[in-house]
Amino acid sequence: MFLRIASAWILLGLIIAPSSYGMQNSATTGTLAGTIRDVSGAVVPGVMVTARSVTTNQTRRASSGDDGSYRFVALPVGNYELRIEVPGFDPYVNPTLTINLGRTILLDITLNPAGVTQIVTVTDQPPPIDPTATATTTTIDPERIEELPVNSRNYLEFTLLAPGVAPSNPQSTAGARGQAGSPLADSGFTFGGLRPRSNSIAIDGLDNTDETTGSARVALSPEIVREFQIINNGISAESGGAAGGAINVVTKTGTNDFHGDAFVFAQNEIFNARESVTAKAGVGRPLFHRYQPGFSLGGPIQHDRLFFYVAAEQEHLLADSAADISRSARERINGALASALAPSLPVRSLQTERFRIGADETEAAGKMTYLAGRHTVNSRFAFTNSRLRGEAFNTEELNDISSRGTSYTKDYQLTASDMMVVSPGLINEIRFQASTRRALSNGGDRLGPEVDIVGIARLGRPYDGDTARRENRVQVLDNIIIERGHHELKAGITVNHVQLLSEMRDGFGGLFIFRTVDDFLAARAAEWRQAFGTAGTQFSTTSFGAFVQDRYQPIGSLTLNLGARYDIERLPQSFRTDYRNISPRIGLAWNPSSPWVLRTGFGLYYDRIPLAFLNRAIQKDGSRAFEQVASDEVASSIFSTIGGHVASPFSTFAPSIFRADPAFVTPYSAQANASVERLISKDVTARADYLFTRGIHLLRTRNINLVPPLSSLDGRVVFGPGRIDPRFDAIYRLDSSAASTYHGLTLSLNKRLSDEFELLASYTLSKVIDDASDFDEQPRNPYNLRAERALSRQDVRNRLVVNGLFDLPIGEDENDGGKSQTEQDLLTKVFGHIEAAPIFTFSSGRPVNVLTGTDDERSRAYPLASRPLGLGRNTLRTPRSINVDLRIVKFFPYGGPRRLDFTAEAFNLLNHPNIVAVNAFYGSGLTS
Repeated sequence: MFLRIASAWILLGLIIAPSSYGMQNSATTGTLAGTIRDVSGAVVPGVMVTARSVTTNQTRRASSGDDGSYRFVALPVGNYELRIEVPGFDPYVNPTLTINLGRTILLDITLNPAGVTQIVTVTDQPPPIDPTATATTTTIDPERIEELPVNSRNYLEFTLLAPGVAPSNPQSTAGARGQAGSPLADSGFTFGGLRPRSNSIAIDGLDNTDETTGSARVALSPEIVREFQIINNGISAESGGAAGGAINVVTKTGTNDFHGDAFVFAQNEIFNARESVTAKAGVGRPLFHRYQPGFSLGGPIQHDRLFFYVAAEQEHLLADSAADISRSARERINGALASALAPSLPVRSLQTERFRIGADETEAAGKMTYLAGRHTVNSRFAFTNSRLRGEAFNTEELNDISSRGTSYTKDYQLTASDMMVVSPGLINEIRFQASTRRALSNGGDRLGPEVDIVGIARLGRPYDGDTARRENRVQVLDNIIIERGHHELKAGITVNHVQLLSEMRDGFGGLFIFRTVDDFLAARAAEWRQAFGTAGTQFSTTSFGAFVQDRYQPIGSLTLNLGARYDIERLPQSFRTDYRNISPRIGLAWNPSSPWVLRTGFGLYYDRIPLAFLNRAIQKDGSRAFEQVASDEVASSIFSTIGGHVASPFSTFAPSIFRADPAFVTPYSAQANASVERLISKDVTARADYLFTRGIHLLRTRNINLVPPLSSLDGRVVFGPGRIDPRFDAIYRLDSSAASTYHGLTLSLNKRLSDEFELLASYTLSKVIDDASDFDEQPRNPYNLRAERALSRQDVRNRLVVNGLFDLPIGEDENDGGKSQTEQDLLTKVFGHIEAAPIFTFSSGRPVNVLTGTDDERSRAYPLASRPLGLGRNTLRTPRSINVDLRIVKFFPYGGPRRLDFTAEAFNLLNHPNIVAVNAFYGSGLTS
């Protein structure tokens, strides 16, 4: 059982200037548009409109057309003042406009005749509904990032607040490898039931995805994140390289005012509920110490021209953990090891008590912004240094400390961009990044082999946990926006070159699988496998993308988004490069009346290939490296005679290799959506969405060297020793023959921040079916792929998420400055200046693939694929989960703009036992 425990945090925050930020850059911008009329309702053409950033004084101007419409495209996110001065009319000023990421703000303006008033000042915000949007999106605004509770301060966890998004199944990624999961981390999120490796994560419009695994790359402190947008269906033609969803992050920019924070978070075991596995493994409360100090600072270097923003924080964790290996099994295994069973095994005893795990991480980033006439130039450098000890991977509770992973990761990223406003209707932007990631990982045992007593214990060097790699990336893109009448044309190109230098030593330490403890004591191995040869590889991929898109409004109430994209990913020589990747994108939004918007859309979305998938065919091609596999008596003989790491391959064993499918094509998805949204009040919207996603040509692995199987007496399909190509034992073909289907309905209610209250509630009803949930999942019978079609491990049938921000209605607003404390009564002193931010999550259980723990079909599948007779794929489910997180802030204003914060956070406040992974092995091993 994996149990989320309740905890409390203490935050000390020092704010030394008002909180206001500027923003930047295209794919990370918003739009402001509307129509200008006089008091009679007639449109007013030729009016010059000025939008001024209140934080940097940067200005943009646009003129209303013959129909009175005006439009600012690619407007940097932030707070603006809108001003109109035209002869014959009173001046118009709206000083409180907020431009949000990826949204179109519609603001219609009525001008009064001159002399009615000296100046017309309007402070109302435009309606929160966007009648021109055709995609399914959610924006995580600055208030949510700053106020909502988040464990370990990873802002990307807020992605799970969006409707239609679910966390990736832990038994599909870093979970038990016998359940076809990979220890390679993924993005952590699934959109449309697609694989978590198929998502796009971008910061300031540039890729931030680890191309080897599909996870996020450089980590940022939340202090430098302005806001981000989650797009889970209907992505425009501008975005490519992901079949799933997209997460677009924009960072803060310095302003004309200095602003900074200094803070420290502390968490201690005295606040924690007792986690059952670790608590019962020793005496007293398990140790848990976490400290996270940090700071941020932004401001002007030269007013109205040059700005900076920097943020950095660290995490230091020291905690107790334990393995959930039964006492009887542990004693029997330790007794056998002590009596010289398999003397060549490096691990001579299982850990009997708690053991220490830890983490040390530094995240730092700095950004410079230069405003020079028509140019907005940004540059950013980000750095992450992370070391995880004993908790990097293989942390499931049947793993001894010798199998648990330690990792070291270093990320460097340098980016630059220039957005040039050639004219109000012509904008060009160019972006560049150079980045590198170095990742090392290893288990507690560095020699091997791994010993896996299925469903009971795992010890020794992990089969796939010894890796050293460096990933280098260079990316350049250029986009142009042209606005002509009712058309907004956008086109662009991008080049993304990624180089991988790696030693992924999967299997080079060896692996012995045992059905039961009795079999281990008797040295009766069910399977042995080990890789031999050279682990090092070096190769690169280059992606080219080009797109064109037209946003067209034939009438004011109808918006069409029409686009197409062409992508090529040049793969290493052993893989076929697919040149047919043309993806149309179509979206429609209809605003029949002011409170209603109807939307629909369709598009194709081509994926990029994880480099870890490519590496298998390049590395274990039979000449560079290969595997050898043995079963039952032969495997037992190897364990009895060698009992450890095998130094050289056996000359009598045929090698097993990996090979790319000669007909390999690029995976992609077909996505469609239909939605209706209604404006309930000036700050509240309600929305219903139907989402469809079809995953096509998804990646999988299967053994194509088996002769057709026979049926055993019990009805199980069993493969004989014959091989199609007798030179090899197994030929694991890496192909693109898998598929998935997702149907989802989401209902959401959103109240934007007003009157110190903000709310987002969403419910998702969905179903996902697939025939492989990750690229290394193999079928039980390669001749019957249809039998693998079942519920996907990414299926989450019901999911409800509610989050909110509110102030207790006592005392001053946090932005009101500072009455003297003597002016407040006792009630205000105690209960004033308190903010609360809860997150409630309910989720159905996840499918689990029940396995026997051995290769009963003799298909040579690994990860293992054999299921008990009569059970289909993914037929078991984990229990439902219920979670409540809460953050309470009490702040004390002092010294003008300064304030002191004390914060308490609780995670899983109700201490509900949320089981996210189970022991999926069924058979005699569990009873021995």
